[in-house]
Amino acid sequence: MPADISRLTAYDWPDLVEQVLDTSAATPHTVGVPDLDETRLGWYETYVAMTWFWLERCRTSHAPLVEKMVLFWHGHLCSSIDKVYQRQWMFDQSQVFRTHGLGNFEDLVQAVSVTPAMLTYLDNNTNVAGAPNENFARELMELFTLGVGNYTEDDVRASARAWTGHGLSEAGGYQFNPWAHDWEPKTFFGDTRNWDGPQIIDHIVNGPKKAVVARFIATKLWSFLAYPNPEPGVIDTVSAAFANSGMEIKPLIRAILLHPQFRSQRAKQGLVRSPIEYVVHTMRMTGLPCDQAHPEWTLTMMGQTPYGPPNVSGWRSNGYWINAAAVWAKSNFASNVRWTLFNQGRLADSASKSVTQAVDDALALFGIVSPSAATRNALIGFVTQERATTNWAERAGLLALPLLSPEFQLA
Repeated sequence: MPADISRLTAYDWPDLVEQVLDTSAATPHTVGVPDLDETRLGWYETYVAMTWFWLERCRTSHAPLVEKMVLFWHGHLCSSIDKVYQRQWMFDQSQVFRTHGLGNFEDLVQAVSVTPAMLTYLDNNTNVAGAPNENFARELMELFTLGVGNYTEDDVRASARAWTGHGLSEAGGYQFNPWAHDWEPKTFFGDTRNWDGPQIIDHIVNGPKKAVVARFIATKLWSFLAYPNPEPGVIDTVSAAFANSGMEIKPLIRAILLHPQFRSQRAKQGLVRSPIEYVVHTMRMTGLPCDQAHPEWTLTMMGQTPYGPPNVSGWRSNGYWINAAAVWAKSNFASNVRWTLFNQGRLADSASKSVTQAVDDALALFGIVSPSAATRNALIGFVTQERATTNWAERAGLLALPLLSPEFQLA
């Protein structure tokens, strides 16, 4: 928001970073929790309720980094409503991201690993001694902590055996079932002992491969906050800060935000907003709540269903969001926003102003403070043409076209 920008620009960069990292003003995660009783409300109503809860927190938060990290971890430690049939479980997992997403990395992974959503999504609820299921054990290393090439198939099998018995109770909560656990010795990363599942996570994160984990997570988070494919030297610096902090997430983010490359032109133009980021930014700039903007109508068409990553590897970035279907869906969303703002009287005096002032007011409404010459000239041309003809579409166009500009697409 412009007021927030004005307030924050008064700080030197290190102090500004500390302001971003200060999440003490975040609304408690229990405030406004929706009723998700599917038997009473139905599937669609519960899904809309949990989606609005998340997006409204994003729109109104005084500590937006919390919700930014919910989005990051949701796309990294993936589960999805495509397979997790209880919507409450997906919501509860997002609450884990909300409460642990800026804390200790091992604590976060431990907590997520035993959520009913993760146990169901990666089939650990069916992982029993004598018939181990390797899905969770594999993705724990391949996608969540280490990356390909940093473990062996024997490590996957040993981890799967260690995670046997960690499943669900009849009531649908996490439960360790001793009768289903493999109590025999297992060799994991060359170390033979009677491994249990949580010990596996501790050994991965804090054991001999700690530096590998630090580098893997630092690369993913840098790519989420700055730009993809970061330089090795950048990751050397920020991953060292992560490892030296005891694998605390806030110090990693601090190191990323303080790195000179984070303020480079490449970082400033390095990311296309994901659909969730796009609709949240729209709502924050305009002040429209979910019940007026209705992002749930178009987010899936844009390519990003809240609580529904496409697979366990999560969402990609940049080109992943640029396609004909996504652009069409954004235009539909922009049109809905446009008419809502129109009916509220936004830019009602545009026709009484000069062409350039009308354009600048429209850009300012959507937080575009440094438009390119191409964008500004295109809007000037549009208004000029409208005023030379019927003029009926000037205001409606100014309330929609900035949302489709290149500047508004970049995070």
